[in-house]
Amino acid sequence: MGTAQRLRSVLKDSLRRGEPTPASQKVPRSGYRYDLDGLRGIAIAFVVLFHVFVGKVSGGVDVFLLLSGYFFLGSQLRYADRADSSINPWWPIWRTLRRLLPALVLVLGVSMAVIMAWIPKLQRIEIANQAVASLFYVQNWELASQGAAYGAASSEVSPFQHLWSMAVQGQFYVFAIALAMVIILIRRYRPEYSAVRLATPILAVLTSVSFFAAIVWYFVDQSINYYSTFTRFWEMGLGALLVLHGPRLLINARTKSIFAGVGLFMVLSTGFIMDGAHTFPGPMALYPIIGACLVILGDGRVAVFLSSKFMRWLGDIAYPLYLWHWPLLIIFTAWFEMDEPTVWLGIAVIALSVGLAQLTHKYVELPMQQQGKRPVFRESRSAEALKKLKTTRPAQVRAFAGVAVFAVAVSLTSSPQVLYQRVLDAQSTNLDPYTYPGALALTGLQYPQATPEPDPYVLADTVSPAWAKGCMSVIDDDPNELPVDKYDPEFCTFGDPTAQLEVYLVGGSHAEQWMAPLDALGKMHNFKVIPLVRQSCPTFVEDLDGIFSEDCADFNELVIERLEEVQPDLVVSNSTRPLLEKGRGIDEVPESYPTLWNFLEGQGIQFMGLRDNPWFIQPDGSGWLVSQCYAEEESLVDCSITRDNFYAPVDPAIEELNIREGMVAVDTSRWFCPEDLCIPVIGNVYVYRDGNHLSDEYAQSLAPFIWDHMRGLLNK
Repeated sequence: MGTAQRLRSVLKDSLRRGEPTPASQKVPRSGYRYDLDGLRGIAIAFVVLFHVFVGKVSGGVDVFLLLSGYFFLGSQLRYADRADSSINPWWPIWRTLRRLLPALVLVLGVSMAVIMAWIPKLQRIEIANQAVASLFYVQNWELASQGAAYGAASSEVSPFQHLWSMAVQGQFYVFAIALAMVIILIRRYRPEYSAVRLATPILAVLTSVSFFAAIVWYFVDQSINYYSTFTRFWEMGLGALLVLHGPRLLINARTKSIFAGVGLFMVLSTGFIMDGAHTFPGPMALYPIIGACLVILGDGRVAVFLSSKFMRWLGDIAYPLYLWHWPLLIIFTAWFEMDEPTVWLGIAVIALSVGLAQLTHKYVELPMQQQGKRPVFRESRSAEALKKLKTTRPAQVRAFAGVAVFAVAVSLTSSPQVLYQRVLDAQSTNLDPYTYPGALALTGLQYPQATPEPDPYVLADTVSPAWAKGCMSVIDDDPNELPVDKYDPEFCTFGDPTAQLEVYLVGGSHAEQWMAPLDALGKMHNFKVIPLVRQSCPTFVEDLDGIFSEDCADFNELVIERLEEVQPDLVVSNSTRPLLEKGRGIDEVPESYPTLWNFLEGQGIQFMGLRDNPWFIQPDGSGWLVSQCYAEEESLVDCSITRDNFYAPVDPAIEELNIREGMVAVDTSRWFCPEDLCIPVIGNVYVYRDGNHLSDEYAQSLAPFIWDHMRGLLNK
């Protein structure tokens, strides 16, 4: 019998007898690494400090993810190596939920309660959706779908932004449990294969592919790259490989001491020499990750320091500290109406976060954790658990606490619907035209002073009628389908559906925002309005600017075909826009726009081009919520821009359109910028829902002005 056959026979016999796999084949076991608790604590502490005072990514979260792979998958594979391991995944799932979920639900519940009661600026549907996504450990994908770049603390940032890393960690835990279950199943039939032997090639391949994907996606979409579980996997996978093979490395004591010192320096210096928000999890993330690996492989004085009582305490509260600090920072910044937190606010937030973290750890985390050993093959603990629930007070208290956690979690899932209903209620409320004349105030109409409406914080979540009804194609929709074709023909027909006159609204969201007044005018003057609109997609025959997506070009092919087929009485769209993609913020006629006008002229189709409304852009490129600015500052000057900051001296579309028969350029600038100031409130009505889209209420008040230009084209 050969050596390999003898080894296989020994392994089989030992497993049948319940004996352990030979040590050389097993996942390495060592004494508990208190120094790694300290490493976790100091990594999270630096995350908090950099979030509060620096506004940069410190690399601490990357170290946290590495340690998650090291600890969690290591424990799962050690169990899989046992001859009596159970293939039932419920216990590790239940244990993990009991360890993580109570503190998370507490933070989410308290944060949402405070927001709903006192912080209107944060009462946004997107934030409520993020709370629910965090609860189900998919916050990273929610942020990616919202296109939310990871930003420094401010009153505009989500209080749950930081929970993307918890979602990545949770998804990795599901993978780790599944991998362990598969290995246990394989070892039922092939006991000679150890967990190390089975897991190593899988982890090596997935970790390598993930690292390569992180490099590629840095150039494709860094926002998605930053949040993606697939591009983050290599950090956790490397930790798992380290727990499998690191203890086998023979390193002398002096080298270990050097490793630990150099590694800790690399971990702590990351945030000072780079900003991971712009580069992680690509190759630059190797710097803190390798540093953490060196600490894990190291020893000596650094390990003694990290194992000290204070550092171990910091490691104990690291998880609740991470949960608490960011919501507190954002909530207090918004509460005190600051653009960004001050030093004194930051100090107060850190002190409060540490206190709440200690209380959460002592009274929530520890009591709710699963203390019993993991059950083995064919061992059932259901009867014992029920008996304890009936007879012992600690078990009953934990059960009541579990019910409370479940109740709070269920209430959190309803928060988006609560905010959405507020939006629906606001949109169904008609403002008194005497008190809220909107644009009619520009004609000299006298009106009483009143608090502007509608609620600017609810307004930020509203969309215009076509978008709200699902009759607008959004970015994730199939560009090869017109939304109007998905429904009954009259469903996406606005105005008077029975009318003979047809008006088609085409373009992007800046065209679709005119649907409210066009709908009202259609009902009043007997014409139907049909939207062929797509988010971030102005209508053209050919993209001559090179800034619009391929999906937009595909969608526009369908639009042009439909216009040629139906020959509408009038087409309405925008005639100008700023080319921010090319660094130009003054409105102009993009080269692509006249390709549509040439087509319509050739078809004999009339066209009305509406000059774009002002875009309020902050220095970092994000939209400026000017209506909320006015609600907080009550200053037109502080919440406005001058006319020449956006508009060219003369409407750039006039020269192109007014020379064409049946076409008219409408200079809308005087509707938004009385005199030289583009202001957020006109006639007691908020003009903008966000930084560049009109509120329906103000757009509707412009209906008489629009009709003055339309009536001649429709022969009315």
